[in-house]
Amino acid sequence: MRNHGKTFFLLMSVCFIAVTTSTAFAQAGATTGKCAFQTLNFPPPANHGGPVALNDVGAILGGFADQNSGHGFLLYQGKLTTFMFPGSANTRASDISRNGSIVGSYDVNNAAGFSETHPFIVQAGGFHEITLPGFPNAQATAAGVNANGDVVGVIFSQTAEPGPGYLLHNGKLTQLSFPGATGGTQPASINDQGVVVGTYFISSQVDRSFGFMWKAGVFSNINPPDGIAFSRTQVTKISNSGVVVGDYVSADERVHGFAFENGTYTKIDVPGFQDAFILGVNKFDNVVAQAQQQTQTGQKIAEVKGFCAAAF
Repeated sequence: MRNHGKTFFLLMSVCFIAVTTSTAFAQAGATTGKCAFQTLNFPPPANHGGPVALNDVGAILGGFADQNSGHGFLLYQGKLTTFMFPGSANTRASDISRNGSIVGSYDVNNAAGFSETHPFIVQAGGFHEITLPGFPNAQATAAGVNANGDVVGVIFSQTAEPGPGYLLHNGKLTQLSFPGATGGTQPASINDQGVVVGTYFISSQVDRSFGFMWKAGVFSNINPPDGIAFSRTQVTKISNSGVVVGDYVSADERVHGFAFENGTYTKIDVPGFQDAFILGVNKFDNVVAQAQQQTQTGQKIAEVKGFCAAAF
């Protein structure tokens, strides 16, 4: 990994505080049999952004776009820090570990003037470009990170199409490809036990996706039982307690959030909204999500945090 200098002091301070602060608050607000939700209102300039992850001490990672580029942000105890990979045209944050490591991807223009995507990690006080063994110049993303520094993501082919997924552990690269997934395998998250979850595609049709888990070298499916066959299931995160979350399309043509643990699926809907996209989960079964509802005047969208310990 190449070091690209110190990041903002405030960003690292927030990460440090998030690692060392008590987590006793985390289960407040849970209700019996369902999630209790509260609306997330991010301070400017991230007030039009959305969350992508939260860690075990309640730090929320997200992203937003201004007129010129995309940015990452970190929100902890009401304090917002925005960031971009140095020299990048766009920065997309993807995940934050319990000890404050952040991963994502950034865009830069190459010598020919074309945009390229590369993975990064914020760790040990600064931004670091992630170089993948055997793929030194390949475009790639970093989607998930754990407290051990393991990273998962996707390597792109020479035509910029999604190729195999990968796991980077102690400098060693393992390619991850779900059997029969001719449309690509996209790891999204890895917990501290080394369990990887994500989404795979059996063809190039993006509306036909399925969830997977990779544990100790073995793949298994994650697909809610009331989902439409050959439709869209997306797995987004796995917590350090082993809860997997994501969303899927059911026969009523609604998008439902779900949690999966020990062979049991739990449907997660946000009251007052038709669709729910679960984006992150921590070990206390707190989730962050986006809720959507089509109205006569347009689409209503809300970013929410759910307290779901009783449901799981």
